[in-house]
Amino acid sequence: MNRTSRTKKPIHIRQILWLLLLLFFCYYELFPLSEADTFFFPTLFLLSLWFTAQRRRILPLAWHNALASFLHPLTVRLRVFHIWQIRGNVAPPLNTKPCTCKNCGDTFTGNYCPRCGQSRNTPRYVLRGIVGNILRTVFRVDGKFAHTLLELLYRPGHMMRDFIRGRRIGYTLPLAMVFLMTAFYTLTAQLIIPEIREKKEEQTAKKNDVPLTKSETLQATIDKLELEKGQTDNPAMQKSLEISISETEKALAEIQRQDSIAGKPQFNSDLDEISSSVYTKVETWLEDVPFLANVWNLLKRWGHGNKAFHILLTLPLLAVATRWAFYRRRKPDMFNLMEHILIQAYIATQILLISTLVVPFNGTAHVDDLYEVPFWFIFLLFWWDYRQLYLYTWWRSFWKTVLMFTYCLVIVVILAMTGVLLLCLVQGTTTLHL
Repeated sequence: MNRTSRTKKPIHIRQILWLLLLLFFCYYELFPLSEADTFFFPTLFLLSLWFTAQRRRILPLAWHNALASFLHPLTVRLRVFHIWQIRGNVAPPLNTKPCTCKNCGDTFTGNYCPRCGQSRNTPRYVLRGIVGNILRTVFRVDGKFAHTLLELLYRPGHMMRDFIRGRRIGYTLPLAMVFLMTAFYTLTAQLIIPEIREKKEEQTAKKNDVPLTKSETLQATIDKLELEKGQTDNPAMQKSLEISISETEKALAEIQRQDSIAGKPQFNSDLDEISSSVYTKVETWLEDVPFLANVWNLLKRWGHGNKAFHILLTLPLLAVATRWAFYRRRKPDMFNLMEHILIQAYIATQILLISTLVVPFNGTAHVDDLYEVPFWFIFLLFWWDYRQLYLYTWWRSFWKTVLMFTYCLVIVVILAMTGVLLLCLVQGTTTLHL
């Protein structure tokens, strides 16, 4: 088709509303101007304006041709890079010359020995290659691990799709990547910023030195009296201990009532009391079985402050929300729920990798948070990953990503309401029994 005979397409009302909304956010962010501004919305506004002008043929033809000829070298290189992203690394050509394996002595043709798996390329170690050998020894944890990290930086969505479709020999398993990158992030944060380790030690020391409150002291007294009651066989002593426990529980209830009036609202206090009682009953029931008690104590020690464990808990939530957001009625979903969880594990690894890279530049690290990068950057990563994973346009991927995070919010609210309802039901059942 001749460029001079092109027809202009009218601007859609959705694009006008989107540009006006971005313009409002630009004004809200830039006035008054401060050093903390990220210029995120102005950049997004300019990109959206350029996209709309290109798609709707708003620019004059002469301007369009001049700009296209000026950007042609960059466009060609971007096209080559895009093809490289989709294709990924290609396997090396098969060597047809016969070779004798230096490990097992078998004669074969190809790149690797079919008997022991050793590569045919096994050169001798020389002094001039000592620097490369040291670097490979120190920084190359595993060939697959480094290769997976590299591809998560420039072709994450294509890499995830290749992994799900069966091209897995060159990649580390996603759940293992989460644990390894969590360890690398924590180690990097503590090596570059030693104050984090010192602060953690100070918090632990303070936690151990904090005196017990009056409520905690009374609760400890009740636990001690109940333990003595269970150990004695004297009926008179048991009766006396029951009276002491009853009086102490009344005093504890009075102190908790005064604290709830003076401090936080009664509703929150009741919820905390309900959850505490439910947690105590579950823990008591588990401690009656030695095996379950050991498993429960192990899970508590492992889950407390474990970043990888907290990240793994978010994977099913993001997987369900992603499946709902990208569901197509006429076409079946290309990924099942388990595959969505593995995809979310790779995305979590990608965010952890970028968090590790930005720690030296931030000058601080939030080890207790899930990730180091802000939420808007995480949104951009999800947007980019989903565009490559589903091969959608930028515009459609953006709205699908917004829909995915909306579903996440809805699921969290539903889970929170369900938890409150269950706690209220348990409290009502306990009151009826009493």
